[in-house]
Amino acid sequence: MMGRMTTIAILSALPREIALIQETYPGEVLHEGGLDIVHHISENTKTHIFSAFGGMGTTNIAAATQTLITVARYITHSAVDALFFNGIAGNLNAHLGFGDILLCEKLVYEETDSDIIAEDKPYMKTFASTPKLLALAEEFLIEQGTTKIRNNASIHNAAQLMYTEQGIRLAPAEIDNHTDNLSTHRFTVGTVATSNLFSTEPDILTQIITRDHADAEEMEGAAVSHVCHKNGVPHLVIRSMSNDCGEPYEQLDSREDDLNTSARLAAKVTIGVVEKILN
Repeated sequence: MMGRMTTIAILSALPREIALIQETYPGEVLHEGGLDIVHHISENTKTHIFSAFGGMGTTNIAAATQTLITVARYITHSAVDALFFNGIAGNLNAHLGFGDILLCEKLVYEETDSDIIAEDKPYMKTFASTPKLLALAEEFLIEQGTTKIRNNASIHNAAQLMYTEQGIRLAPAEIDNHTDNLSTHRFTVGTVATSNLFSTEPDILTQIITRDHADAEEMEGAAVSHVCHKNGVPHLVIRSMSNDCGEPYEQLDSREDDLNTSARLAAKVTIGVVEKILN
C-alpha cells in the first residue's frame, strides 16, 4: 500500500449482523446518508475500518454500499481496499445446515431482467466476489477446522435433495448444529440468489436451484457486488445459514438466539479475513 493506511469497509443489512464487527472495531459514529457509520482507526495496523448496517432489500443496501464507499474515500482521501458484506441467508443446499457458511463466488438477481441491467456499467448480468478475498476466506475457514463441502453446481439433482415430495428436507442430526464455533460447521464456495421477496414456495425455490445453482437465497448480496463492481472496489460477500428456504418469515423471526448465532458466525469470517489482510 506504499505506506498509506489501509481502508476497509464492512456492511450488513441488520444490526445483529454488524454487532460483532462493531464490538471488535469500535470508533467514532458518523451520520451520513441515513447510516450510522462507525469509523475505527488503528495506528498500530495503519488501518481505517468503516462499518454500518444498511437495511434489507436491494435498494436499501445499494444506497448504503455507495454511501459507505463514498464516505470512506472522502475521509481517507484514498481508495477502499476491500469491502465485506456479511449476514444471514436462507439455505438451498441439502449438504449445508444451520450456521454453515457460504462464500459467495457468484451473485445473481432474481425477478430481474439482467439483460437490461447489463446495458449500463459495469455491463454485467451476474456478479462475483473478488478471487483474492475469496481465497483468503477459504484459507481462514480451513485453518479454523471448518469442513468444505460441494456447492449445488456440482451436486446432481440438488433441487430434489432439498425439496422432496414430502416438502423441505429434514436436516440430518450431524449438520443441525447450533453452536457458534466455526470448527463444528461446514462451508462452500458457491452462488447466492438475491431477491426482493422472501421466497417460501418450494416450486420457486426449486427453480432457483435448477436455473442458477444457488446455494442460498437472500435480499442484498448481488446489489452489494453490483455497486462494488461499478466503483472498482474489491469485495467479498459472506453468508451464514439461518434456516432452510421455505420456512415462513414469522417463524424464523421468532428464533432470536438462532438468528444472533448465525449472524455472528458470518461476522467471525469477515474478522478473520480482515486480520489476515492486516497481519
